[in-house]
Amino acid sequence: MSHPRSLLTLLDLSRPDLESLWLASAGWKSQRVRRRLRFADRRVATIFDATSFRTRLAYDTAIDAVGAHRVDVPLVLGQRETVSDTAAILSGAVDAVVVRARDHAAVCELAEVCEVPVINAMTDGGHPVEVFSEAYTIFERRGPLNDVTLTFVGEDSNVLRSWCELTVPFALRVRQVCPPGHGLHEDFLAELAAHGQRGSVTVGHDLAEGVSGTDVIYTDVWPTSARTPGRRRTAFEPYRVTTDVLDEAGPDVMLMHVMPVHRGDEVSAEAFDDPRSVTFAAKRNLAPTHAAIVEWVLGG
Repeated sequence: MSHPRSLLTLLDLSRPDLESLWLASAGWKSQRVRRRLRFADRRVATIFDATSFRTRLAYDTAIDAVGAHRVDVPLVLGQRETVSDTAAILSGAVDAVVVRARDHAAVCELAEVCEVPVINAMTDGGHPVEVFSEAYTIFERRGPLNDVTLTFVGEDSNVLRSWCELTVPFALRVRQVCPPGHGLHEDFLAELAAHGQRGSVTVGHDLAEGVSGTDVIYTDVWPTSARTPGRRRTAFEPYRVTTDVLDEAGPDVMLMHVMPVHRGDEVSAEAFDDPRSVTFAAKRNLAPTHAAIVEWVLGG
């Protein structure tokens, strides 16, 4: 059984947990004071098995902010030794582990046998703290997520699944708009319902219909095969977010992008630079929200 303060998916956090952590994030954002002494004796291992810019920067900043020491561990889970052996070594050396890995099952295995908390910094199964941070941006601008509609334009992805997990504790409405054949799997939707889902998730293929009356348009990069001319690109082109799409949603819509952004593919340059785009403002929230999570994981 994983440590009670491990964070593998957003389903690991209750609504009071989430709202308390968002309030803590607001504190970290406003005070700009580093609590160096509080966790000066703590060590946090970071494992990134692929190139990472924003995620690494956010965790490095967060760990430094709370006063802990970051220990970079250059390994790929399961590559040179069993995951359980890695967990045994980490458990005796550090107080928490932040891991970004492709294989969600390997991260879950690590958390299952590790004696210290494990934070999922991104896997193929989800991107929980990134979405926690993006949701905080909505929280600070719109208030509680209840009665918010978010339209995710793009294929089934780890980011989308983390957004959908927030429909369990909140009456959040998530609409996925995508080409046919790229929607969320029915098994995942059934799992959300089994958790007592308060909100809803719908999948559609009409972009204008999907963004009508929405509060947030969220998009992600197209699959690699859609970035070059061909059948896949032709399928995705009707789902490009443009200023016309923003106008369909209305003057108060917020546009957010997980980044990195490919202007001219999933979003036009004009839409990304539109005043309704809050992507860069949202990314500035990565450091304080990650600090709140690291603080909580370490027992704050």
